Amino acid sequence: MNDFSRAYSDGALKAKLGAIAGLKELFEAAGKLHALMRDPATPLWVKGVCAAALGYLILPTDAVTDLVPVLGYGDDLTVLAAAVAAVAARWGQDRAGDEV
Repeated sequence: MNDFSRAYSDGALKAKLGAIAGLKELFEAAGKLHALMRDPATPLWVKGVCAAALGYLILPTDAVTDLVPVLGYGDDLTVLAAAVAAVAARWGQDRAGDEV
């Protein structure tokens, strides 16, 4: 155990756990957008928003590089969450208008 004590720090552990928790949310948001893109009933504009957000996710040169611990995936998660929120808000309005 003493061999590893030099490499361990509370800060590093918290940063790693924070990155892992953020990655779970990132995967969930990406999965939701991907499912919307594959659904034939999804409107074209929603598919466009999904494609743009997922494209940003895989783009190697985004606002904050993914190599930066914790912050690297933060911008990706923000873009995906914003896309999910925008689609949910706008699509909900569109559907409510159809029912009237």
